[in-house]
Amino acid sequence: MPFLFATLFLTANLFNPLQAEEEVDFCLHDVLTAREFQKYQSKPKYRDRIDLFRNAFDRRANLLRRYVQRKEIEKTADLLRKLHALSHYAAEESSNVKNPKDLRSRQVKKLEIRLRKLIETMNDLKSTAPFEYQDDFEITAQALQDLRKTLLTQIFGEAMAALKSTRREPKRGTIDLLTSLHSPASETSVETRSGHLQSSDRFTDEEYLKIQENQRLDKRVEVFLEIAQSRLEEIRRRRENKEWEKDEENPLGFYTYWDMVHAYQKAIDAIMINIDEKAIYKIASEKDIRNSLKKLYKRIQEFIPQLEPIKQLAIDLQDEALYKELIKAQETSIIAQKGALYGLGAPEQ
Repeated sequence: MPFLFATLFLTANLFNPLQAEEEVDFCLHDVLTAREFQKYQSKPKYRDRIDLFRNAFDRRANLLRRYVQRKEIEKTADLLRKLHALSHYAAEESSNVKNPKDLRSRQVKKLEIRLRKLIETMNDLKSTAPFEYQDDFEITAQALQDLRKTLLTQIFGEAMAALKSTRREPKRGTIDLLTSLHSPASETSVETRSGHLQSSDRFTDEEYLKIQENQRLDKRVEVFLEIAQSRLEEIRRRRENKEWEKDEENPLGFYTYWDMVHAYQKAIDAIMINIDEKAIYKIASEKDIRNSLKKLYKRIQEFIPQLEPIKQLAIDLQDEALYKELIKAQETSIIAQKGALYGLGAPEQ
């Protein structure tokens, strides 16, 4: 088929160094708050406890960033150790479950996503810590990564989990065979005004879940197209000063213009990478690849004209970063348009 688009501060003077092995310094009731531990005891079901662990990791990620920014060394040290212990107890919880549906449940997938983001945060914070303290961040991040691999093994099996947990920067023309998402080492995460952590590509948790749950090429392409379209629609809503009229909270409410253009560009790029990979390794039928190309070509022609007003917005706001990201989004869109057309059989220009 004639189609290729392109081809994780503290150490000895504060506490004994963290150990990579499974030994931990805290009992579970010391790691969790009193309310969290009470909830843990009252809800013995695996899915409920996995949800509790996810929320616990989330809150501590925000605390860790705050402690580092304020240079609160003892609090940072204590929290690193508790994160290491929390990873151990979450993995221990998983080792006692036998029901395959529980092991591959939506709650497990959500925790895996949260861990990936937390590892990104650990790597970000490590870079701002004094050099002599960075090993402790790495050891804690490794404990989180080990837990993440355990969850991925539950979801996808041993071989695929090993591939997904490989920490490398994806290159153009290659693909993460499980989720097509960046590895923990790819980019840093950010903290928004609301205190939420955002991923490097600015997708929401729900969007990550949809990507994971849709393994078929055509369905995954649809998810990425929905992500791209939602960003253009939210930008247009703000530009036109329209109120958010839906009952549920706006999932993009705390995202900046740059965040949304970035997510748009990442979504279109992910489509190209996914189609490339399926074509190269012949892990999708030619019919599925062709249908995906048709969907991409049709929608990208609708998307490209909507990018031009955003360029003018960046000029009006004198936002250089937004302008540069918009140019990147336009270039990616044109590549996608031409690549889709060529993949459908048109002569290369």
